[in-house]
Amino acid sequence: MKRIPIELSFTAWRRAARALLRQGVEPSQIEWVESGDEREAPGTAGIASVATPGAPDTESDPATTGASGIGTTALAAPAIPRELLSWLKTAACFRAPDRWALLYRILWRWTHGERHVLDLNDADGALLDQRIRAVEHETEDLLTLTLFRRRDPSMGPPEFVGWYEPHHDLLERAAARFAERMGDSTWMLATPYGAVLWNGMLLRIGRPAAEEREHAAHALPESTMTGEAITSTPTEALWLAYYASAFNAQPSPVPLRYWRMPPAGPPLPARLARERSRLGAQSAPVTVPPTPPVEYSAMTPPLQEPTGPLGTCRRCALWRNAKHAVAGAGAAHAAIMVVGEQPGEYENQHGEPFTGPAGQLLDAVLARAGLTREALYLTYAVKHYKWETLDQQRVHRTPAPREVEACQYWLEKELTRIAPRVVVTLGATALKALTGAHVNLSEYLGQTIAHDGRLIVPAWHPSYALITADARLRDDIVATIAAAFGRAAALAAKGEQVRDMPDA
Repeated sequence: MKRIPIELSFTAWRRAARALLRQGVEPSQIEWVESGDEREAPGTAGIASVATPGAPDTESDPATTGASGIGTTALAAPAIPRELLSWLKTAACFRAPDRWALLYRILWRWTHGERHVLDLNDADGALLDQRIRAVEHETEDLLTLTLFRRRDPSMGPPEFVGWYEPHHDLLERAAARFAERMGDSTWMLATPYGAVLWNGMLLRIGRPAAEEREHAAHALPESTMTGEAITSTPTEALWLAYYASAFNAQPSPVPLRYWRMPPAGPPLPARLARERSRLGAQSAPVTVPPTPPVEYSAMTPPLQEPTGPLGTCRRCALWRNAKHAVAGAGAAHAAIMVVGEQPGEYENQHGEPFTGPAGQLLDAVLARAGLTREALYLTYAVKHYKWETLDQQRVHRTPAPREVEACQYWLEKELTRIAPRVVVTLGATALKALTGAHVNLSEYLGQTIAHDGRLIVPAWHPSYALITADARLRDDIVATIAAAFGRAAALAAKGEQVRDMPDA
């Protein structure tokens, strides 16, 4: 049994795995040991500087770089598809004792001809997929739920501070995307296991000393602090002093104390807030670029055309765990089409769209906007319910981009058949299914989007209001959804008037 000590980083694992593959060492002969037994974010050992977002990745490809650090090389370096390498890097962020063993086992099997190792029917492939989706889901939560607080300018940089408590090692993964959103504003985002600082030009990632991180396991009582980083108080001075020590590579004499997870709500970074204010002043529809063509590879071949009705669709694996494929329903030529993300548990059992708790809230919202369900056509971007078991209960999981792409065929058929004048998208998944993955829901709330010859009105999904504990925020969400339907009704009525006008 080989004991392989590595730093807790994907780069260190990749270097060791490359050498082990060259030597022909089987996964069962390896015991991966994280040096120092420290829970660091992958790629953030010590103090790191990260290039400006958008800079090319200079890491060498495993097929062209020699091994180092372990034994003598005997075999040529195997060629690994970049897409597989990206999946492994994402799964490396998942905190689990066997994370490095799983990655090497998958890599070993792939390089030895077992291409089915990535199938969902394979135990390793299913576990890899589960971890990738968990990391991607939490990354989106981190980007959406983090609430930055602006500091007094007299205190100096950073201008904004934020806090988040992820379950996985996401700091480096999310840092570049925050830098793109925040523009030239200086900011710092901290987690129990490290912090990232953006000075307007460069990202710096650091972590507290190992002996200090034990304090991260003991949160203060909920009544002690709010969910956001507090400013202009001795508490913030403590917070900033602690993380300043991480960037100076000096142990902090101050014990770590931190805030609990912020409540769910719209993101409030500076650049995004300014962008929403600017868009809010526009009355004309906002035009978004056309959806880019899908690029296929040997790992993601083109989807085949269905040979039967929706109930027999096998374009993705969601049908295996769903009871019904839930088709759209409503007026045959409705002026307004409503597109949600996917069916819920109730819809999965009964096969009818929007009949569960979210559908009941939707009916109340429609009544508030002066509309009825009978006048609309309701459908989903993904037709099968995606769920996982948590504490012996089924819980909703956001569909992956490939699953949304698989259902695009059915959604386009509905759009062509119904030919709505206005489409109301409920939630981010539905909006991206209509416009492309480059569009963010929070940036277009309150707007009308002109895309591909259609008018699209984005809105929160009713389920977002149902899971929001704060009553005032929940009322604001419902009011926002009702306003979106009111705008859609006005646009549909205007289109009807224009269509009925005689030609000049």
